[in-house]
Amino acid sequence: MLWIIYCVLHSVLASEWLKKKLRQRMKNFKWYRLLYTVFAFIFLVILLYYQVSIPTIELFAMNNLIFATGSIVCFLGIVIMAICIRKYFMSLSGLRSLVIENFSNELQITGIHKYIRHPLYLGTFCFIWGLFLLLPYLSLLIANTIITVYTLIGIGLEERKLINEFGESYLKYRSTVPRLIPFLKPKRRV
Repeated sequence: MLWIIYCVLHSVLASEWLKKKLRQRMKNFKWYRLLYTVFAFIFLVILLYYQVSIPTIELFAMNNLIFATGSIVCFLGIVIMAICIRKYFMSLSGLRSLVIENFSNELQITGIHKYIRHPLYLGTFCFIWGLFLLLPYLSLLIANTIITVYTLIGIGLEERKLINEFGESYLKYRSTVPRLIPFLKPKRRV
């Protein structure tokens, strides 16, 4: 239930309609993204602490193949997330809005974005599902399922936002670069 609350709060606080309302009411809106990031991080840490402290059921026994697969997938996820966070840390954290007044985003199509449109989400999926192979607990399966469904829905919403923001250049990018899985051809859209 806490994961669902976290996901809903995350979406509401990141929504354009709320940001538009707050921009009108807040004197220093430039602090919003940073405050949002700090709040999301603290809530996430508390949620993770709670999750590891609750009793749960182990779903399967560990063996060498599962351990190796889980380790590789989890590590790959960490590497992909680190690349993405390094690439756009200033934007994600909210620090950029403190330094640059009214900055505009630019469409990311270089580096890892040449191969997939949403590398941070791919990294997240690799990390959480690799971790599940290493820690095969029912509570982690439930959390990962909620996070995956929420993120897949969020990708669709984010793609609409990116089309509105970047128009034809994003549509062209979307038609040539896969959403999440490298080397998988994107679906043809009418």
